[in-house]
Amino acid sequence: MRDESHPGQSSASAEAGLRAVFDAMDALVMVRDASGRVSDVNAGFLKAFGGEPQDWIGRWFDVAPEFGEDGAGRRYDVAMSTRSGAAFIEWAETPLPGGGSVSVGRDVTEERRSRAALSEAASGKSVFFAAVTHELRTPLSGTLGSARLLKQTPLAPDQAAYLDAIMSSGEHALSLIDDILDLSRLEAGKLELRREPTDLRAVVEEVGELLATRAAEKRLSLAHAVDADLPPLITADPARLKQVLFNLAGNAVKFTETGGVLIRAERVGDHVRLSVKDTGPGISRADRASLFQRFERGAAEQSAAPGAGLGLAMVKRLAEAMGGEVGLTSTPGEGALFWFAFPLEGEDAGEPAGRPLAGCRLVVASPCPIQREGVRLQAEALGASVKCAREVGEIAGVIAAAGGDVVVVLDEVWADRAGGLVNPEGALHVLALAQPRTKDLFSQARRPPGIDGWLVAPVRARSLAEHATRRGPQPAPPETQAGPEAAPAPAQAGPLDGLNLLLAEDDPVNGLIGERVLARLGARVTRVGDGQAAVDAVRAGAFDAVLLDLRMPRLDGRGAARAIRALPGGETLALIALTANATEADRAACLAAGMDDFLSKPLDPEKLAGALARLCKGEKRARVG
Repeated sequence: MRDESHPGQSSASAEAGLRAVFDAMDALVMVRDASGRVSDVNAGFLKAFGGEPQDWIGRWFDVAPEFGEDGAGRRYDVAMSTRSGAAFIEWAETPLPGGGSVSVGRDVTEERRSRAALSEAASGKSVFFAAVTHELRTPLSGTLGSARLLKQTPLAPDQAAYLDAIMSSGEHALSLIDDILDLSRLEAGKLELRREPTDLRAVVEEVGELLATRAAEKRLSLAHAVDADLPPLITADPARLKQVLFNLAGNAVKFTETGGVLIRAERVGDHVRLSVKDTGPGISRADRASLFQRFERGAAEQSAAPGAGLGLAMVKRLAEAMGGEVGLTSTPGEGALFWFAFPLEGEDAGEPAGRPLAGCRLVVASPCPIQREGVRLQAEALGASVKCAREVGEIAGVIAAAGGDVVVVLDEVWADRAGGLVNPEGALHVLALAQPRTKDLFSQARRPPGIDGWLVAPVRARSLAEHATRRGPQPAPPETQAGPEAAPAPAQAGPLDGLNLLLAEDDPVNGLIGERVLARLGARVTRVGDGQAAVDAVRAGAFDAVLLDLRMPRLDGRGAARAIRALPGGETLALIALTANATEADRAACLAAGMDDFLSKPLDPEKLAGALARLCKGEKRARVG
């Protein structure tokens, strides 16, 4: 029964209860009035700072800036002296309706130390991986560079096969090293994306070219398509897009035994969606749950070629770094579709590509659904009206239904039927769809009756547009070289004919490779072993360009670049950085040091020749006899 006779006693009891709760809190609690003076503190506060409540009441205790105009609460860390020593206190401060505020603090010193230790550990791990991977890439670059040079010499067939195996293994190891390094950078938050105008079609087609040989070896069909509503240029990191797409498409080729792989780029709302569809074994629901985690491999993958299981983990992390996401759909036994979507930027870089096949009627006849879909999507993106034939017996009916002047893309497996497809008026234009290894079967001397020309899978959009609009027999493809016995072109006929170059490389193997590659391209090469020697050589001689390894004794590549720029005439000399560890941070540092370009090892002769030809125009060439 409630006693109403002593209201003051009841109020005092409630106040004492609230006070007990106030003091029992582990947090540091401080109440301040509208003037900013302390009006109350709890036991936790006194434990941290000492004294009694009356020692603090009425004192100023302002360690933070004023509240914002919206009157919202604030949270901040501040270093303070406590009874146990210096500490970081995190305060959560809330304004009170009648003026003043209540602040709740907690000691976050250990948390900050733990975060600092983790950050230091991550930084140390990143530095460790960068150092180790650089040391691994240097001999691997030498191995691959030597193998490429050896491939251009006369070899017996079995020797050529062994060399291909060496190159394949070396490239796989190099790719794995890059994946490990990229993962370490992502975890440390140090992977920098290079955002620039990017030709998405070129990225897709380049990945297709890289995988074409591997797919052909497995008798797989490979196709790609880019939808018409994508702009010609988007803002992205082209190297990372290629890395993601190559991982997804490479996995598809690796685990597909029959059928094929389709790579597609399309626009979905305000996103770009890259997808890879295969006709492989599919992925079970259980495997899908962990497939994008590091070192996880699905059932199909466990029975296939070895690997560290980093590819899909890398894809997921790169997708997140680009503000996108990845996913897949799959039914066991019916293949899989992996996709990667990221925000579309750069639409103002240009309008969608033209439609050179507008008004063209095209029939795609192939027993392979991947080839049918790939060519159909390409042709429709170019403006053509397309019908498909899945069986050889359907071809005549589909052509008749298409009507008018029809272009037929005929799978090579049905090429011997082409003669029966040409109508009396010769209204049909028949293109054989060949594989890279079989295109020579359609030379003019061997071409089956009724075939006017050929396309090579994976079909590039430009090739499809060009050959579908051409009438009359197509010229014969260039004959494939019989083998590596063909002698290399003489140096004077090379694309760098007459250039006088300086190569600074401290690793003897990579130095020899660089020298030989440049000589085969027609250049005259002087080689030195460190950055200071490069500066001295430029001071003493005339060169069209200097190629500088980044990590050299005495003076590194960046230091050498700065020193060369300071020399008379050095401000206009073409400088190219060479490195086995090509990061975006390295690239930015090289450009800041005054270099004109940045190439990674092992040296790609085409990229090297292109960079030098661009930088060393005729009027810039050193006139050395």
